[in-house]
Amino acid sequence: MNLPNVKVSVWPCKNKGKIVATAKVMIGNAISIYPLRLIQGRQRMFLGMPQMLDRAGDYRDVFFPINGEAREELTKMVIHTYNSAKNNFWDFPLQEEFKPEVTVRLFSDPAHNMIGYADILLNKAFRIVNVRIFQGENGRRQIIFPERGYREDGEIIVKPIFEFRGDWEKELKKIICTEFDHVYEEMKEERIQVMLGKKDGNLSYDEMMEIRLCREAEQRRDVLPEEGECEELIIQ
Repeated sequence: MNLPNVKVSVWPCKNKGKIVATAKVMIGNAISIYPLRLIQGRQRMFLGMPQMLDRAGDYRDVFFPINGEAREELTKMVIHTYNSAKNNFWDFPLQEEFKPEVTVRLFSDPAHNMIGYADILLNKAFRIVNVRIFQGENGRRQIIFPERGYREDGEIIVKPIFEFRGDWEKELKKIICTEFDHVYEEMKEERIQVMLGKKDGNLSYDEMMEIRLCREAEQRRDVLPEEGECEELIIQ
């Protein structure tokens, strides 16, 4: 696997049932992700990924390994750090360069000035999803990364899931905006003759975007926990 440097911090949990610890992972000295949950299954420990509540009221992972190999490698790192007899911190000095890749999906929500979503692939091993793109009143775009919310003393507390080192937040937002422009221009050039009952002429913006979103939905593949882990999560 082509992984960059990974740093892991672990905080053991008491009286949390199957959740034995929470962890923060920093990838490539660029992005830190919190919280991951280390969960005790029936046969072994596994990781629960950071989640946010979507519009349908369901919790969805917003950071996850894209395949079994990446999931296993990350799980080993967290468990190794958890079992450390010292300070529950471990630096895994892998040598690959940090390489993010951005994919943009157009989306129209005029009520909230939302114009798209972005996914970020980290070194072809981990994915960040549900990065939202908004069009501000001044014409400038706003890029919002997923956040986590919880209730404390009767109040809703919102905190970031992703934190950045150096100029990486600015750099990623720049890449997302550039990719949005590319996808938007590409979509405008599409000429589809048979869709929604139209055989002649150009499709409207909304119709072309619906086609693109359907295509992208068919192409996306989410990596699920291995067989048996879903059941364990439900039981806890």
